[in-house]
Amino acid sequence: MEILIVVVQILELILFTLLAISAGYFLLFSILGLFYSDKKGKHNPKRSIAIFLPAYKEDAVILDVVHSALEQDYPSDRFQVIVIADSFRNSTLKALKKLPIKLIEVHFKKSTKAKALNKAIQNTQKSYDIAVVLDADNIMQKNYLQEVNKHFVPNAIIQTHRTAKNQNTPFAILDAISEEINNHVFRKGQRTIGLSAALIGSGMVFDYPLLKNLMTNITAIGGFDKELEVAILKRRY
Repeated sequence: MEILIVVVQILELILFTLLAISAGYFLLFSILGLFYSDKKGKHNPKRSIAIFLPAYKEDAVILDVVHSALEQDYPSDRFQVIVIADSFRNSTLKALKKLPIKLIEVHFKKSTKAKALNKAIQNTQKSYDIAVVLDADNIMQKNYLQEVNKHFVPNAIIQTHRTAKNQNTPFAILDAISEEINNHVFRKGQRTIGLSAALIGSGMVFDYPLLKNLMTNITAIGGFDKELEVAILKRRY
């Protein structure tokens, strides 16, 4: 009986230790996030930027997002909006074709963001300095490209800060809170001590040749950003 009690106590201690390590990890980076200091960007020459918008059946939002993207406070001849339209209605495609963007139509048996991005990169002959990867419902602030250009350095990978557009329902508020917590802990907190910020799948900025090279081996069905993150860390970026 005494042996059983000792075994249970040991198991409890092991479980407590594991939980304490997990809680301590979050506590550490939560505190570190309070000390994050954003470095001021430089006034770099206006680099060429490709904005990739992979979209699957996003007919309801894509036109507004594209119009917003075209209104960036950045020289119009220095950036290109590239929409990867997967399974869109003909009416949406016709409307997109009238806009000054590059439209790539795709149809996959199993649609993934990785497939869409790879197809777009393969069909984009022009080389750019910077690649921005968004989701179909991401709206950039008007000075977004200006800020990206100021903070960019060769071989850079930047995770920009996503904020919730709507907070008009309890679920939307919880989603916004979750987004801010993740940004504080896994990006600000980690960058404070020189670790890499975690990628989140959209609002990502890459050195264009680097993204082109990385994406050739990315085949994830879900969570492509995590597979991309692993590939980046393996190359010690």
